[in-house]
Amino acid sequence: MKQGLFSKYNLIFSFLIAFALLLSPSKEVKALEIKYDANMFCVDNAVAPLENLFDIQTFLSCNGFNPGPIDGLSGSRTNNAIITFQKSVGLSPDGVVGPATKQAMRGYSTVSFTFTGSGWGHGVGLSQYGAKGLTELGASFCSNTSSCTSTEVVNYYFKDTSVKNLNEISLSSPDIATENNALWVGLAKNAKSINLTTLPSSSPPMLSICQDGLSDIAGVQVFLTSRGFEPGPVDGAFGDKTSNALKNYQASVGLSQSGSIDSETLNKIKSEASADGACESVFGPLKISGGATINVISNGNGCYFSGHPLVNKTTASCNIGISWSEGGRIRVGPREHKHGVLKLRSQNVSSGFHVVLSVNIEKYLYGLAEMPSHWNVKALEAQALVGRSYAVYQYLKENIPAQTTDLNAGLSTSKQANCWCHIGSTASSQYYYGYLKEIAGPNWVQAVNNTLGKVITYSGGYTQSSVVQAFYSSSTGGKTNDNAVGFGSATAWPYLQTVDDPWSVDNRVGNPKAAWSYDFSTYQLSKNILCGDIPCFDSITDIYVSSVAASGAALEVTMKGFRNGSSKTVTKSGRNIKSQLGFTSHYFKTSSQSDISSLTVGPVTVNNSATTSSDGTNVTTSTGDVAQYATSTAGLNYLSGAGLLNNCTETSSACQAKTMTREEAAAVVTVIGGISLDAPNAYSDDDQSIFQKAINGVPYYGIQVCIGSPFQFQPTETISRDQFACMLVKAITAGSTTNLSGAIDKYSDEGASKWTNEINVLAANDVIPNCSSLQDKFCPSRKISIGEVAYIVNQMVSKSLISSDTFNSNPFQDGWSANGSEVEDASATAVSNPNAGNDACVPKDNSGLVINSVLDVQQFLSNNGFNPGPIDGQSGPKTKNAVIAFQKESGLLADGIVGNKTKEAMRAYTGCRSTNVCNARDNTGSKLDSVADIQTYLSNNGFNPGIIDGEIGSYTKEAIKAFQRKVGLIPDGVAGNRTKSAMRAYTGC
Repeated sequence: MKQGLFSKYNLIFSFLIAFALLLSPSKEVKALEIKYDANMFCVDNAVAPLENLFDIQTFLSCNGFNPGPIDGLSGSRTNNAIITFQKSVGLSPDGVVGPATKQAMRGYSTVSFTFTGSGWGHGVGLSQYGAKGLTELGASFCSNTSSCTSTEVVNYYFKDTSVKNLNEISLSSPDIATENNALWVGLAKNAKSINLTTLPSSSPPMLSICQDGLSDIAGVQVFLTSRGFEPGPVDGAFGDKTSNALKNYQASVGLSQSGSIDSETLNKIKSEASADGACESVFGPLKISGGATINVISNGNGCYFSGHPLVNKTTASCNIGISWSEGGRIRVGPREHKHGVLKLRSQNVSSGFHVVLSVNIEKYLYGLAEMPSHWNVKALEAQALVGRSYAVYQYLKENIPAQTTDLNAGLSTSKQANCWCHIGSTASSQYYYGYLKEIAGPNWVQAVNNTLGKVITYSGGYTQSSVVQAFYSSSTGGKTNDNAVGFGSATAWPYLQTVDDPWSVDNRVGNPKAAWSYDFSTYQLSKNILCGDIPCFDSITDIYVSSVAASGAALEVTMKGFRNGSSKTVTKSGRNIKSQLGFTSHYFKTSSQSDISSLTVGPVTVNNSATTSSDGTNVTTSTGDVAQYATSTAGLNYLSGAGLLNNCTETSSACQAKTMTREEAAAVVTVIGGISLDAPNAYSDDDQSIFQKAINGVPYYGIQVCIGSPFQFQPTETISRDQFACMLVKAITAGSTTNLSGAIDKYSDEGASKWTNEINVLAANDVIPNCSSLQDKFCPSRKISIGEVAYIVNQMVSKSLISSDTFNSNPFQDGWSANGSEVEDASATAVSNPNAGNDACVPKDNSGLVINSVLDVQQFLSNNGFNPGPIDGQSGPKTKNAVIAFQKESGLLADGIVGNKTKEAMRAYTGCRSTNVCNARDNTGSKLDSVADIQTYLSNNGFNPGIIDGEIGSYTKEAIKAFQRKVGLIPDGVAGNRTKSAMRAYTGC
């Protein structure tokens, strides 16, 4: 009732008020005018006041987050602007401006920095991808310039060294050169327990467990159990079963059958046990057969076992040795072990026990997982040499011969405390994976065996018994680092010098880290770059490489910005920035105008320049000893039109980049040679090949000698250049085509080939494409590409050695054609010049530019190509000179003062002169269905993806990123629907 009366009174009161207003004199109605603080202006975010809501609204307005009226009053528009800002910097969007949001506001900037780099690892010593490239591509300093040997590889990366056998060297601890399990490899530190399983389960090995510190009763029980006298469980309790078992043992050795542990019996047991060999227990090993899963557990006073009825249940020492019978293996954690002895050690260990594998150096290498097992054997041999050298160096460095026993490695007390090992098993030393690496592929074990006992030696200092510390990493940025640059060492070691390493970043080697890039906002940089445990800056305004090593690695990185309202400069090492920002190497540079790095990041390709003849032949040329792959669209059309190649739905470039298979080679040479296709079936493995009729003619006409396959043809195997030369010449000789005449010895590297005569015949007829910029190289062992065969075919037709009518029929399958022509050459890398070959100017929009401070002016100048020096908010001579340069270009009085006219000119500046003309590309119909399509598009539009191979490698990913940055998309390197739409809409203008 009270509520009803109150509502009624309110209604009457409101009516009276309205009536009074109607009767009042009329006046002009005016909109409410909000008074703004005349002193309100935008300042650098790093020093912006954020004390009240008015300050917050000012910040939001100055940075493009519309808060509505700047009146110091809260409202939905201000709250939504705060939420929008929080989302933009990755904060929880709660609309509350707390300490985290304020810190983000002070660090906020629309400016971002792109870091581009190359390589993975410290870059010191051997480059693994470099070794792969040298052994696959060759170099002028190698005896076979098409493929270097492993010794040549390591001698190149480690200067003035030689490869020697361990038995040729006077070693401070010679046990490492024997078959003994001398090397102790740390598997785990301060373990509280481990789980061990015997393998395989179908035929498990016998386990032998030696545990120090057993009581006499437990020790006797272990001894009796291992000899089949069944004393009951090993529990340290002397019962009837143990007594009866002891009587039986005493009877078997002629002792008084007392059934008790007297001194005579104890001595006899220990004497017999010693015959079993070195063992941590004086009672010999506990032997368990039939398969077992056991646990070793530390209780703080020692270790005991569980998981199997025969194991010791009593607490004894954690100094334990576990071995297993030949042919078996054990699993401990993620690793399986076939070789060596498992050692547990607690002496001088702070808590728990260390787990170690005592193993022979060669068997250790079997399990070294530092290079993919499927890589070529020569590269793997180089890895075996550096891996063995590194391990031997560590062994000689840590081992103390005088303290070495049959049971223990000779290690210092500090080393025992650390790991009880000579070398670790993680990537911080060398990654050891055990048996699973050994069976990952045959090439690795073969490479270890091929280099048996060999290490890299140096006659000077910084070695152990002349064995070098053979560092290595995945790849470099094009040159290796010396140890002073790679590790920060005080002295550069003489055998760890900087050397060129272009093979590491060559397209054909397939290095996934040949190029990489990351984009950081200034806020992200401010949050992630720490001085101690706190951010160095509230806001970073500039970051750049300020000192560079000869290798191209960043030595020092300088950052400028603000902290607590004051300007600040911090310089850190490139290695530190690599670590803090999560890069894979310190071969990097930034997009800052202040950056001095000259590091080149981009595809190192074989086709770094090209000329195209009128007949469609594309011949690559280059400077230096660089591999080349000739191509010919006309030749490809002959081959594909006749159906002599497996169907390829990609571009002409992509199809020609493939290597030729044996079955394709058989089809090509039989048709060119005019060989009859009615030979009887000769092979059992070619029934599924569409080219079987051609394959049948290979042995019938004696061409099989070229590939050395008398019993199986292996149709899908690839073929080398000298093998194809042999097949082609022999097919022409055997068939109806006119024989080729003449022979010239043009090449210097084909002497080791069996088919020198055939190579010389083709050379005399000038149909062989160059394989290198060095004209006297043939590269006989290199796999021949379809493009090179296409080149040979086109040359033979153009020189009338065969008729184009040769390819008018389709003896094996219907003809086909490539889906697009050869791509245009992109002369610059995607990273450094994302619109190579286009003279168009893309106008910049500076119309909304905020210019209220020196920092704003510097950022404008830097973004528009006028170098102001460090972007630090300080007006120095470089900044003034940049302003003058801008004023001159804009036709203003060049006084270096940024007045109203200069500000207007800055906002109007597009970077384009009236004489610039954009040659727009029409990409609306671009085919973007496959990776090869994407690569072709990128190459044709100036974003160099490297080789058109249909694979998303590092260069292709970086080219996609460069395109995405160009059109304002998130640079994630993925060509999704939005990126493809942008590609079709892109004109270059």
